[in-house]
Amino acid sequence: MWHKHKIHFPEFIRKFPNANIGPSPWRKSETKETNPGLMKLSQGLKARKTWNFTKWQIGRRKQLRLQYKRIPRNKDLAELIGIVLGDGNLNKHPRTENLRITCNSKDTGYAKHIQSVIKKVLRKSPSIRKRRKENAVSIDLYQCKISQRLNLPCGDKIRNNVGIPRWILKKKKYAINCLKGLFETDGCFHEDKNNYTRVIEFKNYCRKLREDVYDSLRGLGFNPQLGQNYVRLAKKGEVYRFKEVLDFRNYTAL
Repeated sequence: MWHKHKIHFPEFIRKFPNANIGPSPWRKSETKETNPGLMKLSQGLKARKTWNFTKWQIGRRKQLRLQYKRIPRNKDLAELIGIVLGDGNLNKHPRTENLRITCNSKDTGYAKHIQSVIKKVLRKSPSIRKRRKENAVSIDLYQCKISQRLNLPCGDKIRNNVGIPRWILKKKKYAINCLKGLFETDGCFHEDKNNYTRVIEFKNYCRKLREDVYDSLRGLGFNPQLGQNYVRLAKKGEVYRFKEVLDFRNYTAL
């Protein structure tokens, strides 16, 4: 229309609102089965061997096969699952899924570490966004089949009563990496020098997750305490041994 009449469709529709021409009303969810014009276009494209977007389609299919193939079970996946179970959320949308992990805006080094782990596992780099009026950043990734490949449900973790996957609990090295992700997100360390006490604990309101963390610590030779909303190590020797086993990093130095 522009080349022939030097006018765009939106302007034409404003000037001639009663004209029975213009682009198809996509808001009415028309398809090639219900719209003759779309059916004709679809049949014409199907008859062609190649068209303008053939090269893009081939590249896109290869990219999707690479992204959505089965994730190998390794230390990176175990750590990511621990991070998601700690401070992460999986949300389902009509055409995709969203993985969101929230952490303190001051922990820029740790946010970059999470971004790196997600990119290694899901083969796509997430975005890091400062949340307005909050002392927090959101690490977001939109991709299909995230929950299926991580084997974690979408939605409320407490309502779904999520836990650590069995394949992680069966192997010591995977359990260590998963615990690292959990304690670096939902864990805390208390030191009272006056009373000579040192406590490291994981706080969470999901019963199954607390029980799995408790069992994992027991399997690693620790003697944890299990409460209504925490799993705690309170023996001084065990606290420092636990820090060595998990190899906590100083992300502020990154």
